[in-house]
Amino acid sequence: MQQEAVSYDKSIVSRQRILVTGASGFIGSRVVKKLILMPNYHITCITRSKTSIGNEMGVSGDIINVLKIDALNYEDLLKAMNGIDTAFYLIHSMEGASQNWRKFADRDRMSAQNFARAATANNVKKIIYLGGLTHAKKKEMSEHMLSRTEVGDILRTSSAKVTIFRAAVILGQGGGSFQMLKYLVERLPLMVCPKWVLTKTQPIAIEDVVEYLVRSIELSETDGKTFDIGGEEVLTYLDMMKRYATLLNKSIRIVIIPFLTPRLSSYWVDLITPVKASLARPLIDSLKHEAIVGDNSIRKIIPIKLKKFEDAVKSA
Repeated sequence: MQQEAVSYDKSIVSRQRILVTGASGFIGSRVVKKLILMPNYHITCITRSKTSIGNEMGVSGDIINVLKIDALNYEDLLKAMNGIDTAFYLIHSMEGASQNWRKFADRDRMSAQNFARAATANNVKKIIYLGGLTHAKKKEMSEHMLSRTEVGDILRTSSAKVTIFRAAVILGQGGGSFQMLKYLVERLPLMVCPKWVLTKTQPIAIEDVVEYLVRSIELSETDGKTFDIGGEEVLTYLDMMKRYATLLNKSIRIVIIPFLTPRLSSYWVDLITPVKASLARPLIDSLKHEAIVGDNSIRKIIPIKLKKFEDAVKSA
């Protein structure tokens, strides 16, 4: 793959240089939109399918630089990270055909290893990573959650100071968990659900997630630490479906069948919603463990007014 040269003019030398991976994705695109409003940063965006990110946001090339790079290509990643101060690792490989869904862990592992090596080679000062919230032992984790945890461990092998945020269900348009919620409630008057809908979680609005991520750039208190982030309420997926239905002024009936497996549930979600089974299955499988914030210390370091569930859904 031919790599586009990364160049900096004199006007941006004094700006902190920020790298955002997964820049066209659910989280990454929102991080970029927030960063371009801040005059102290020059942003390099990495995406596997190059889009006119800068043009879409109405900003010039001296503020944002967009590169088409796959993190599986170490040499391209090494060049892209030249001169970077802080790097966001927001890559996620859960995609593709249903029968190949397990391969995402291998891709994530290789991408994280390349990223850690390239960060060390370029003396990147800080890496910010968004992982999954769980308190389960590794031997009990779903493959999806185990992969998210492993990526964080790999990033810590770099010389950079690594800040890890762990979130459960993220409420925002384009997020897999929210899309399942949205389409199941909107399309079905009667739902046959597995027991995972009774698992407790702590959903958080996408806007609040991005706020935590971006504000941590300048805060040394977050360096080298892991933080759980969540909204104000602990809810089950069943609670969320009922409350979403109330917002729509819709009556729904839910029947819980304990023996429904994640595999069968994922095919059902694939049939009813736009969420593919390859994404639904690892998401559903990870819901077998509670995902509740265990340490609220981030709220003192980055005090923000968290959105309530209904406000987050309306925003989405």
